[in-house]
Amino acid sequence: MSVAEESGLSVSSNVAQCLVDERIPVIDISGYLSGDPQAVEQFAVDLRAIQEDLGFYCIVNHGVDQSLIDSAFDQIAELFALPEDVKMNHKVDFHHQGFIPNKAMILRWSKITKNEKKDLNEAWAFMRERTADDPKVVANIRHRGLNQWPEALPEFRKTLLNYQETMADLATRMLPAYALALDLPADYFDDKFSTPEYYNRCAWYPPVDVEEGQFSLSPHSDHSSMTYLPLMDVPGLQVMSPTGKWIEVEPLRGAIVVNTGEFFNRWTNGRFIATPHRVVPPTKDRYALTFFYNCNDETVADPFPSCIAPGETPKSEPMSFHDFFVTYMDGNYIYRTAEMDQD
Repeated sequence: MSVAEESGLSVSSNVAQCLVDERIPVIDISGYLSGDPQAVEQFAVDLRAIQEDLGFYCIVNHGVDQSLIDSAFDQIAELFALPEDVKMNHKVDFHHQGFIPNKAMILRWSKITKNEKKDLNEAWAFMRERTADDPKVVANIRHRGLNQWPEALPEFRKTLLNYQETMADLATRMLPAYALALDLPADYFDDKFSTPEYYNRCAWYPPVDVEEGQFSLSPHSDHSSMTYLPLMDVPGLQVMSPTGKWIEVEPLRGAIVVNTGEFFNRWTNGRFIATPHRVVPPTKDRYALTFFYNCNDETVADPFPSCIAPGETPKSEPMSFHDFFVTYMDGNYIYRTAEMDQD
């Protein structure tokens, strides 16, 4: 029996109307985080409806201090203001950690476009922080190396690590809602996210002129289990609705946009969608603190029991998260220096 059937709850009127109108729902999760039983059940019901329809929503009253988010935005503005030669000294490496120059990415992964034009943004990738003696670092496991921190910004590392740890805590606290929304026990994900992998893509989207069919960030769906994006006051993110309309995500101070990615889509056998989205050139500098939250590297996306009938064949080949992540990254990012340095 599903959460909705057990509780007798239906989708909240606000969420239901947003889905009809093709608007991004905004959900206050303070009751859920406090453990209020009815709030937990209602959030699970709403989450299921959103993830089977639009795939994007905003959360407010999520417990992440706005001053931390503001400080992180200030730090990444300073990061991208560094001289070009300083940034290039930290250029993205074999492990996809470091500075990603403008036009270093072509999002070919998207199922809705055959894009071949390089995106117009700069980024800096930070994976989960590791030490030199970490077994995955020692073994040179792909995308599991050491982060490249900008020495020129003494407060940056402290601020971003605080941000990462805070977002990881929030994402972990959200897992029971996803389990309940899928008719699974609330603790179903505990062992699958016991050592979660996460990836921070700090990005700068400047106001630019684009060619036809070119974007600041091309239409794509994320690789992640879940993605968390605090909003700043500059619009630019657009989400594709079920009818194919592009919905602009309106800036809302204090809100965090949440969506699921391709890995979770595989895990749910297509039930929870990985919604295409894009970034169009903003009217002024826009920065992003995108936090991709993922399960343990070794976790395999075998469909959940509630997402596949006995004897049914999975829609996608089961893969470990690490194998999927490597495939996604290699399909979208240009690592060869000659290509990365081209205009």
